[in-house]
Amino acid sequence: MRDFRKVAKILIPERKKVHLAVFILSLLMIPGFTATLTPIDIESYNLESPELEAAEVMREEFSGAGNIWGFGLFVKDSQYFGESPSEIHQIDDFSGVNTGQDEPLGGILNLSVLREIDDKAKFLSEHEISEYYLSFASEISGKPIVGVLDLATEFRVFMSDQSLLTKPQFNPETFRMEEAPTNWSDCGVLECLTFDDENITQDHIDLAAHRMANNSKGAFLRFLSIDRAFIQDNSSTLVGPIGGMLSENGTIESDSWGYGRWSASSAWLILNLDRQTMQNEGWTFTWMNASNEWGYDLEGVELSTDPIRYTIEECKEKEEKNQPLCSVEWLYLSIEEDLREQDNLVASILLGEGPNVEVNRELLSSAYLIILMSIVVVILLWLSLRRISDVFIVCTGLILSLLWMQGLIGWSIIFGNKYGLEIIFRSQFSNLLPILILALGIDDSLHALHRYKEERKNGKSSNESAEESISRVGRAILLTSTTTIVAFLANLTSNIAALRSFGIEAGLGVASAFLLTGLWVPLVRLDVDLWLDKRGKLVNDAEEQIHIIPKQWLVNLTSFSAKKGISVAIIAVLVTMIATPLMYSLEGDFQIDDFLDEDSDFAQGVFLVNQRFMDGEPGYILVEGDIANPKVIEAIGKTRENMNSHDRELDPDQISRTPSGEVELIALDEILIFAQAAMYENITPFEEAGWDSGEDDGGLDCETISLLYPGVGIRKIPVLEDRDCLVFLYGFILTRGVPASGGYPALPPSITSEYIQSSTVIDFEKPWLDNSGNTPEYTRMTMRFGLSNAEQFAKIGPALDQLIDDMQPFQNLSSTNIVDRGDLESAFTSDEYPVTWAIPTGDPVTRFVAADSMQNEMQSTLFLGLVFCTFTLWWGFRDEETLSDRLEMISNKKLTYSVKTVLAMIFTGGIMTYLVSVNAGIAFASLTLILSILWGISGFGIAVITTTPIFIVIIWLYGLIEVAGYGLNMVTVAIAAMSLGVGIDYVIHVVERFREEQENGHDTITSIGIVGGASGLALFGSALSDIGGFLVITQSSMGFFSTFGLFCAIMIGLSLIASMILAPSLIGIIYNNSNKTNNQS
Repeated sequence: MRDFRKVAKILIPERKKVHLAVFILSLLMIPGFTATLTPIDIESYNLESPELEAAEVMREEFSGAGNIWGFGLFVKDSQYFGESPSEIHQIDDFSGVNTGQDEPLGGILNLSVLREIDDKAKFLSEHEISEYYLSFASEISGKPIVGVLDLATEFRVFMSDQSLLTKPQFNPETFRMEEAPTNWSDCGVLECLTFDDENITQDHIDLAAHRMANNSKGAFLRFLSIDRAFIQDNSSTLVGPIGGMLSENGTIESDSWGYGRWSASSAWLILNLDRQTMQNEGWTFTWMNASNEWGYDLEGVELSTDPIRYTIEECKEKEEKNQPLCSVEWLYLSIEEDLREQDNLVASILLGEGPNVEVNRELLSSAYLIILMSIVVVILLWLSLRRISDVFIVCTGLILSLLWMQGLIGWSIIFGNKYGLEIIFRSQFSNLLPILILALGIDDSLHALHRYKEERKNGKSSNESAEESISRVGRAILLTSTTTIVAFLANLTSNIAALRSFGIEAGLGVASAFLLTGLWVPLVRLDVDLWLDKRGKLVNDAEEQIHIIPKQWLVNLTSFSAKKGISVAIIAVLVTMIATPLMYSLEGDFQIDDFLDEDSDFAQGVFLVNQRFMDGEPGYILVEGDIANPKVIEAIGKTRENMNSHDRELDPDQISRTPSGEVELIALDEILIFAQAAMYENITPFEEAGWDSGEDDGGLDCETISLLYPGVGIRKIPVLEDRDCLVFLYGFILTRGVPASGGYPALPPSITSEYIQSSTVIDFEKPWLDNSGNTPEYTRMTMRFGLSNAEQFAKIGPALDQLIDDMQPFQNLSSTNIVDRGDLESAFTSDEYPVTWAIPTGDPVTRFVAADSMQNEMQSTLFLGLVFCTFTLWWGFRDEETLSDRLEMISNKKLTYSVKTVLAMIFTGGIMTYLVSVNAGIAFASLTLILSILWGISGFGIAVITTTPIFIVIIWLYGLIEVAGYGLNMVTVAIAAMSLGVGIDYVIHVVERFREEQENGHDTITSIGIVGGASGLALFGSALSDIGGFLVITQSSMGFFSTFGLFCAIMIGLSLIASMILAPSLIGIIYNNSNKTNNQS
């Protein structure tokens, strides 16, 4: 390691072959490079976790799983009425909870607005994708609504007097039918007109809205934004609860009643598509599988979305020809564009869909900043190198480094796919690698070229200067590259495929940068200078030439830091003491504007949902086991009770609630109550399915309860505490759904199959049996809830922990931890423990788990990387003496050696115990003992000196992240990981040059001064070039880019401080020979 001159003596004479090899290999990298151009799906996690496994089970196993997505319909500011297509800034301001909407009259409940909503619903119902529609269950109308759930349809059904609210209702507590809550047959002074009647007025709409709001137990109000309110208007004929609140029993309470009308600013428009059928016919919900097509328009220097418009036939053809598929994201956005063209009084906003399209748009829109960044970097490189040819050579090396990195990654993908040995799982982290390689490549190039210039100034020939540059700087670059590669390969210990891949990809990139910017660049410089020399055009740099900063300033800085080492150390410790609690106070967070343009439609859509609706993003609880065991149904109710038992002021309150304030958990027990109500009102469909009303047990050995139905007689209704009853009811609802009755909506099988699953196919004629004539095993069920503000990870984590605690009734039914998937077969052999798995899942849950896991893993591998760096540096700085000489030294200095070795063992063993386990700590302590004999203990001390400044800088960086108001997320943690790679690179160059000057006989301060004027010049030029470039991209409107640019600039600046101030101060303290300083400074 110490002698790199042999490499130089090989490379320089054979440099023409090296150039040819670089050219050929670069050509070979092009196919690999093209393989990396496939889109990266930001929602693809490549992560092993129970939550993601549960999500996969739901997607694959539940036959009725639809794809529900929606639009928000927001009343515009009146000055924009009639303008189309609408823009998101035209939406009227949100005035607050329970404040209503003044203009137009009734807000979203205005007759003209409802007509507009009705037109949109008709457009969607006639759209060609309507062949994929699945049904909704409406708690207001009671009728299955196919594909499109909208406010106007609810008015139409209610005003035709066909709504559930105008029919007798079944009370599940008394098992009795009760009178209809309201009607549309007596409208007082008004004639009860239908919604489509041309004579309908706003008064009719106000009356219908009033009756639905007061009698639907919150179902109608859920359609509306949380500013919904009965607002005072003395011109109205309706008397209602002004500013009223919905109570837990479903009635609206208010201290003030008066004339007015219901009003709100926004409402939902929801679609439900058959996910499986769409996937079978050429559509994909995964961005990586989608065809790579251009769907943007150029507006100035930025892009706007111009959605790709696929036809169903086009997508089917892609599937048949095995081509990349049609992305549903473009479908969502094209429909939004169509709806916006129709907007008049409202603005139609797609909510939370199309993230990959938006990310790509913002990345591409920031392309001009990359160009500006490149220009700034080139200018700063010229200021540092002062030769156009140097800048051109460095840029060529950097471009080829990126090509090689991407090429090697691409070839790894190609071979992995071909031979089934996939090691590359590209993720959003892959986008960060070019920045890392540019930073390292610039640093390596500048060190090599500045050393070359230094030797030329000292009178050496071009050949001699190139040899000295490669010999001296080359070995330092090899050590920096090896150390950085090892640090990133620490990610291989992660159980997250994306992080393991990130480590491998980074390793390939660093290796490419080493070969091209560290070794090949000085060879190119040599050949160019020899060519110029032959033509008499070679001009040496003047000694007084300033390279971006006066050399003496850097000499003074490093010398001062070394002389005042103790003072610098005290200041560093004080700053670290301040930064450490700040670092520990950091919490995981995901704010949409930290990643995307806060003014983008996507980000604004997320903001509007969180601001105006309380339903939250749908999450699920997946339960596996013997679902026909009545204890499971009982556990649902107990879980719901637990979820409602918390103090909303003190405990996490992220689970969505109904307008009455009750936590909403939609589950199988409610569907079974619907079925009981339907059976009570009309037994015929159940008799047609095999239920024998003449038998007390229904002919199925099912325990029943006898209820009197007025005018009909006794109804025998199955109870939910009997297994045979549950088996019959499950089979019925899976094959026939639930008929509308007793105030409960009709549920088609496409809906019920989202909540219960059998392991075999149910016999339609005998739904208590499967097609083999056996009793079916019901193995899975789901429960649905909502998570409010799902992007606020600091709140979601505690909320999910609380939810797991609330699921204790399921834990009581399991012999193992319910979040770990157990043996499903065991559920059918134990009546006491029928549950083998119960876990929250769904998009908001998996997104949080993935981000939280990646952050935690990256943090742990970051500090693990520091340990690996220390061992790698120990190898690089190992003693050159033979093993026998070292053993003799150990025997002569037993005490000194023992103390140092024991301290080293405690150091490595303690860190590994903290990061991994006690066994790992013991193993590394033992390894330290062995290596201290093989490599010597002095190299370990130098390695610690090298890594300590970087450790301090990482703490400072985390502290600054907290001070700047950011949280821990995948961007900030990734930057901290990159600071290890870049920072260790900087410090190694300082330490290596210091050791070289020590070998030349200089004392500590003189050596440090030389380091400042030589390596420091390259470090400063490299850092300034990087910082200048990163500061340019902070101007991006994309949160990800601007955040990344800001903290990368800070990270580079801190790395420069670590190498030019902290490292010299440590050296000054440890290698203190101040007695020579005054004579040789």
